[in-house]
Amino acid sequence: MISILQKFRFKGSYLSYVLIYFFSYFAMSCFVSVLSVYLTNIGKTGTEMSFIVSASGIFSFAALPVVGYFCDRTGKSRQISAVLLIAMGIMAIVFSLCRQVWALFLLDGLLLTCMNSTMPVSERLAAATKFRYGVLRIWGTIGFAAGAQAAGIAIQYFPPMVMFAMICISSVIAAIGYFGTEEPVLPRVSEEEQQEVKKVPLSSFLKNGQFLLYLLIAFLFYAASGVNFNYAAYLLDSLGVDTGAVGTVIAVSTLVEMPLILFSHKFMDRFSGKTLLLISCGMNVAQFLCYGLSRSAWAVIAVMVLVKALAATLFMMLILKIVRNLVAPELTTTGLSIANSATNLSVIFMQNIGGRILDLAGIQILYLVLAGITASALLLAFFLRVENKESVFN
Repeated sequence: MISILQKFRFKGSYLSYVLIYFFSYFAMSCFVSVLSVYLTNIGKTGTEMSFIVSASGIFSFAALPVVGYFCDRTGKSRQISAVLLIAMGIMAIVFSLCRQVWALFLLDGLLLTCMNSTMPVSERLAAATKFRYGVLRIWGTIGFAAGAQAAGIAIQYFPPMVMFAMICISSVIAAIGYFGTEEPVLPRVSEEEQQEVKKVPLSSFLKNGQFLLYLLIAFLFYAASGVNFNYAAYLLDSLGVDTGAVGTVIAVSTLVEMPLILFSHKFMDRFSGKTLLLISCGMNVAQFLCYGLSRSAWAVIAVMVLVKALAATLFMMLILKIVRNLVAPELTTTGLSIANSATNLSVIFMQNIGGRILDLAGIQILYLVLAGITASALLLAFFLRVENKESVFN
């Protein structure tokens, strides 16, 4: 099959990256967007549901740095990612056949860890190809939106197996896309230097003070941003917004990120990572203060549509930009995996605390706390020193 694909100039083609981004995000969205509905339909309680869903963050935190480092050490990141996606598709079918809570917990963790482990690789490949990052990454946004819509229709009108079959097929198609991508060309180094890179232990990142500072900033940012992702709908509902309109607001606020991604080449390489980091953190502080202080549903809706996805997406792209400028090119995948692992840990940590604050003090006090956490990340960003030497998005 691979030789046939190469014959039709699939290798290095725009189509190969479209397949990766669209179908991997489509598969992930199909799974996560209606997972709570599916688990409820098969008789799982709220406590069981929370336990099952928590597996992805726990597993990803432990596995992402290891998988990323293994990709860098072997130089076979594309092949490893393809295998992980195929494994994800198979586990999706097995997930649909299981009813035991522990089995669902393990499968949820393994399934989404396979997906999350491929994302640093796809980001690295997209940043190093001849195509602009934005015209590739935009297909991830489209795929995620299409997956959520398809999963909603499938779970409502068809047996659950139809949805899991879509996840399996999409994962396999995305895996095929990896065979059409090209490994980034690294700067020429001597054989001795190559050997030194291969010997670099995972613990070497602990000696990179600026990288550790950035991890702390990312931890704080995503601790607040992750809770916002989960409680935005609850906030709108508490302000009296109709259930149908809540879904519309969330969907529109997600689609707002498309121009930001599509035109990322216009500004992401032009401005320093520190400047963009301050902007992203500042936007989140402003929106959380609005959510915590305003009782106007229209004001909250306006801010949510205009700011929510922009701040999160800008920070997501900054992970790629800052890691590329702080970490050696040969260890980019490892650096991205560690950063993503830290953000997974932060969401797990803050989600539990956020639930307690919500029960004790209410949703608006929770958002004021989130504003304070993000303000801490904003202050730390002033101390970050990161060069603007790597052109990533053009």
